Amino acid sequence: MWLSLALASAVLLAVRRIYEKELTARFGNFSLSFLLMIFSVPPVLVLFLFFPIPQNIQALPWEFWWPLIVIWVILYPLQNYLLYRSLREGELSQVTPVSALLPVFNIVPSFFLLRELPTVFGAVGIITTVVATYLLLTDVRAGEKQKYNLPVLFMIGTVICTAIGSTLDKVAIGVSTPVFYVCVNMIGAAVVFLALTYLYRQQSELARFKESFWTFALLGVVMALAFVAFASAFALGPTSYTLAIRSSGFIIAALWGVFLLKESFSSRKGIAFVLFVAGTLALAIG
Repeated sequence: MWLSLALASAVLLAVRRIYEKELTARFGNFSLSFLLMIFSVPPVLVLFLFFPIPQNIQALPWEFWWPLIVIWVILYPLQNYLLYRSLREGELSQVTPVSALLPVFNIVPSFFLLRELPTVFGAVGIITTVVATYLLLTDVRAGEKQKYNLPVLFMIGTVICTAIGSTLDKVAIGVSTPVFYVCVNMIGAAVVFLALTYLYRQQSELARFKESFWTFALLGVVMALAFVAFASAFALGPTSYTLAIRSSGFIIAALWGVFLLKESFSSRKGIAFVLFVAGTLALAIG
């Protein structure tokens, strides 16, 4: 069951990244984050009709709230800032494969909080994925002064935040239910992103949502289903394996960038892509 849910979240995440890439050209980092969260809450509320919620909401333990506070105040602002800079400034086929690092970065927090360790296959997957990331990170265009590819570097930072947040997600989901957790997570995140939107003077962009209303409506449903599918898979399956399968959605997004957006394709990018696929497969099997 968790495998099917993880695969579903992978496909939905790929769709999300494709549309987010388009929206970053018209919205700032925090105004876009706020709008996406607001459009995601109603579909999640509908899912309350089909999934269970905690019997006593008022008696939720501290283990439910402290992970959310860390995610809201620290991880979400940094993660989304880096994510949308990466998508805006980089090619989809170059930055989305870096999400394959998610289970790699998750190993350390998973060991300390959940006592989960990788197998031999997992270790091979880690090495392969790290090599692939290095190939993209050092793929700098001729004439550029920086040593590393900045959009790829931004995505690495995003993945680190996501890995830490994913482990915290599992802690909170363990004392509640997936749908309820996702709903509270999104509402709190929306409040934080609204505050940041005003703090960074991006509030004038909020009125533009009308121009992309149906895109936001579609993404709201996609994000709600993706979050719930991932949270449910997370509650049922091993952390690192679930993350490996979820991150495999990069294959769809990267191919979309190459074939439909006509992004550049070099031998270095091709080798990195093959290594990412092999590494993700090894992590999923291991």
